[in-house]
Amino acid sequence: MTDYIIAFTGLTGTGAGQQPDWMATVYPIAMVVIMVAVFYFLILRPQRKRDKEMKEQLSKLSVGDKVTTIGGVIGEVANIKDDEVTISTSVAHTLMTFTKSAIQTVEKREAAGSKASDSKEEDKPAKKSFFGKKKSDDEE
Repeated sequence: MTDYIIAFTGLTGTGAGQQPDWMATVYPIAMVVIMVAVFYFLILRPQRKRDKEMKEQLSKLSVGDKVTTIGGVIGEVANIKDDEVTISTSVAHTLMTFTKSAIQTVEKREAAGSKASDSKEEDKPAKKSFFGKKKSDDEE
């Protein structure tokens, strides 16, 4: 009966198979530190990098850039005033005003020379891959 009580409470002497007391306290702390490090490098750091890039794009926003808002509206920047951006959204040139924080993506306008070369490429028939997506000449 005394063996049962000693085994149940863990009051036996330090045997060969038992960990020292300091190891039992350091292990959980080390696991928490490792989990925080993994969380930082997999989630926080990449998000901060994306936020920094987006902030940089918004600061370099200029008239003529193609933008997409968080609501899915696509258009070209027609006017920029402080924190407000007015975009032209359709063939009828409908003007809509948004705050800069409502812009999700920015595509810089291309130079006139590169647009002329793009129009030549558009004359070629589109090649499609197995899943129906267009293949570029680089992928072949």
